[in-house]
Amino acid sequence: MNFSFHWPERPSELRRDPAHGKIAGVCAGLGTYFEVSPKFIRVALVLGCVFGLFIPLVAGYVLLTMLLPTVAESESVDFPGTGGSPAWNTAASGDRIDALKDHFRHLDQRLAAIEAQVTSDEFRLRQKFRDL
Repeated sequence: MNFSFHWPERPSELRRDPAHGKIAGVCAGLGTYFEVSPKFIRVALVLGCVFGLFIPLVAGYVLLTMLLPTVAESESVDFPGTGGSPAWNTAASGDRIDALKDHFRHLDQRLAAIEAQVTSDEFRLRQKFRDL
């Protein structure tokens, strides 16, 4: 049996994901939208609160909880290591590494496309016209 994890396509709009969230699903929704693990967003939120941004971060979290629509159950994403994906949890470590290699290969291709655009002559020309 060959299980592998494939990262989903980036959603078109930001939504909360209470099924994979700890409180209201805001961090899980942000993680899905920006293609990162919700754990990183939760850690950043806690560190921001510890280092003096408590009031703005909590206010922003509450505001996003009220404003963001909820993800439909069929659109919900299971992240590796969160316990939500049985295929990920039972996959052999070699399959996990292959899945991560595929994900990082995809990210590398996206980064190469961005670098090609930013270093192009057309980009510099448009920037100079914008600065006029």
